[in-house]
Amino acid sequence: MAEGYLQISAGDVSKTLNSAIEKSLRLRLLPRIMNRDAGLFTRSAKLHSLIGNRLGWVDVTRKMSRQVGQIERFGKKVMDDGLFHFVLMGMGGSSLCPEVFGRLFGKHKRLRSYSIVDSTDPAAIRSVLNKIELDHTLFVVASKSGGTIETRSHEAFFLERLRGVGVSNPGRHFAAVTDRGSSLEKFARRNRYRKLFLNPPDIGGRYSALSYFGLVPAFFAGVDLRKLLEGARSMEEILRERPDESNPGLQLAAWMFACAARGRDKMTFVPTERTRPVVPWIEQLVAESTGKQGRGIVPVEGEPTGPARRYGKDRAMIVIRHARERFPLSATTVRDLAREKVPMAEIVLGDKHQVGGQFLLWEAATAAVGRLLGVNPFDEPNVTESKNNTGVILREFEVLGEHSPGEPVAAWGRLSLLAMGGKVRYDRRDLLKLDSLLKRILRAIRPPKYVALLSYFKSDRNTEKAADSLRDVIRSGTGATVLRGYGPRYLHSIGQLYKGGPSNGVFFVLVRQKYGRMPIPGKNYNFGQLIAAQAIGDTQALMGRGLPTMLIALDGSPAAGIRALTQAAARALKNKG
Repeated sequence: MAEGYLQISAGDVSKTLNSAIEKSLRLRLLPRIMNRDAGLFTRSAKLHSLIGNRLGWVDVTRKMSRQVGQIERFGKKVMDDGLFHFVLMGMGGSSLCPEVFGRLFGKHKRLRSYSIVDSTDPAAIRSVLNKIELDHTLFVVASKSGGTIETRSHEAFFLERLRGVGVSNPGRHFAAVTDRGSSLEKFARRNRYRKLFLNPPDIGGRYSALSYFGLVPAFFAGVDLRKLLEGARSMEEILRERPDESNPGLQLAAWMFACAARGRDKMTFVPTERTRPVVPWIEQLVAESTGKQGRGIVPVEGEPTGPARRYGKDRAMIVIRHARERFPLSATTVRDLAREKVPMAEIVLGDKHQVGGQFLLWEAATAAVGRLLGVNPFDEPNVTESKNNTGVILREFEVLGEHSPGEPVAAWGRLSLLAMGGKVRYDRRDLLKLDSLLKRILRAIRPPKYVALLSYFKSDRNTEKAADSLRDVIRSGTGATVLRGYGPRYLHSIGQLYKGGPSNGVFFVLVRQKYGRMPIPGKNYNFGQLIAAQAIGDTQALMGRGLPTMLIALDGSPAAGIRALTQAAARALKNKG
């Protein structure tokens, strides 16, 4: 296996970086994290216990190495029994890591398809149905708590579908990954699931990549589990045994902290084609771990690259590539970024199985930067706000059979404004034309503010392409970072940062005008109503914190709706000075 490396360029944060390194060395930051020292993070006896019960990831490779044979035997038996399609149902860390494996490695040579379900958009569920043969499919339900509403809804849907095609024992088509004592464990036992994987309980969801949550789907993605864990074990030894500044976890943590402390908190990823799949996983780990108490690092994933002049002073750049891939930025851009003293980190992987080592590196560095920022990197204090709002709306569906969001505030062709709130300054006349409203909102944006485009519909090539154009238009016209996410999956990842991190975001929540009526067995609401409730619930949570937020419904094709929004934004920002 070729060796990888990490290279840091401090740019204009060198003094802060040196101080952060000195502090990390004085605290023995990385060795103490790797030795499960919860006292590093708190003096509170209560918090000490809670944090100590979230550090199982530091040496999970040793435990999981002993389980590889069990996972392989399970997978082989599944395929010997004629189950040639694999569907993983999960959210956040339970789905993003399996997605990394699927995008990096593809699928096991004996499988016909490998799919991830982490959307409640009926169109996304229908697209999975169209890829599989129900009676030849293994469904894996992954939820640490066992109560994740999206995942349990998907589970109920596919169980009912199996019964509908005459499968007498649908449990033989299911496996579950969860914690001991969860409602999912009890349900899986009661319904005679083919396999139940009980994960080590001292590992949080976003730190679970190298546990059963990652390794079970990894086998079906065609990953050599032994090789993956070997790379992770090598990284563990480096993180544990290097007490000096050659420790890559220390370097990365100190660099992230220094950038954030100097106002360069928009950590912008520039991956290559072969490393792009790992970035969404890093995004959720860093954002959910650091975005709280008004602080945090804002990871920027999937943003189209541009010339150096289009990036604000709040940026730091991080390149991830394979050793055999070319540097993804042009020489001119690199020279211009260096002239502006933009901090830059470069991570080079020698082999795609080194992603196992990357999981552990980023987990350790993220825990360490949480300590430097003064936040608890293992909790997620703000994620319940949207869930609670969604619950209220769903209870209306359960009791009344409907929920009325009210009449649109304004309508412009295929776009309708359903709600707007937070600290948004506008004149009622601005509502007459979308261009006028966007002119009022977008022209007030300057770095370090950022824009987030939050889309509650299925991600596909057309919507991605349309979103890229909109991101480029807004960034070019404002200099601001433009993020994008798909709901409800972002609620389990970067959504914590939106509500708990620096309060300088501007949010565009995009929904379909009409969703399909795909039923959820046992519920009085359907998937279309669930995703609409989740969008409204998060909009309420954002506006409740005073964050500028627009809830916009798109009629017809989401890609066409985004293009219409892009055209209006371009007109609003034309000749902006």
